[in-house]
Amino acid sequence: MPEDDTTDQDLPSAARRRPARPSRAQLVIAVILCLCAFAVVAQVRSRDHEDPFATMRRADLVSMLDSLSTSSRQLDSELADLRETQRDLQSGADSRRAARAQADRRLSQLKVLEGTVPVAGPGVTIRIEDPDSKVSSDMILDAVEELRDAGAEALAINGKVRVVASTWFASRADGLTVSGKAVSRPITITAIGDPHSLEEGAMFRGGMVSQMQAPQVGATVTITRSQQVRIDAVATPRPLSHATPVR
Repeated sequence: MPEDDTTDQDLPSAARRRPARPSRAQLVIAVILCLCAFAVVAQVRSRDHEDPFATMRRADLVSMLDSLSTSSRQLDSELADLRETQRDLQSGADSRRAARAQADRRLSQLKVLEGTVPVAGPGVTIRIEDPDSKVSSDMILDAVEELRDAGAEALAINGKVRVVASTWFASRADGLTVSGKAVSRPITITAIGDPHSLEEGAMFRGGMVSQMQAPQVGATVTITRSQQVRIDAVATPRPLSHATPVR
């Protein structure tokens, strides 16, 4: 049988340039990879649109709803007061008296926020028993922030340190320090605001109570509601060294 001496140079150019066709197995693999990629993209998009409240407990959702309802009522009341003041100022008859009354109310509110006057009202008293001294300054700061988020209008630590915007918390070898003042144990946090909202804010899962009563901390938290809580501790405003009002 004669030997075939045909070379690539003897083949037509179209035959030499024709690419190899993929096999059936390669096509099946490509389709599977495309389907996997589509599934991954769809799953990522579904996570982006997932409801963040879907995994929360019903009790936590009810607590959040109560807190939002309380905040909404407070804002509605403030809005009504502002509209009434606006009408008084625009009436022209007693505009000076209305302006003075509004200024006095605003001054009283600022004194409460700055912590320069004693205050009283409904609220809660939170007692933290910490036998192993594992409640840190960060935990106390988190507790204060949670109470503020729940609507606390005034706060005090152990009845002698008023918590204001400039209050700072630190840990030291022999205990806790709040704005430079030593805080002894047990720790007491007094908060004025809606008692129900403040208690629910503290009891929220993952919040102050669950954090402090965790096995690794071992503290015991007791919350007492009251219709009349008094805070006598006051803060001394620091003089401003750099900031000046812009007129």
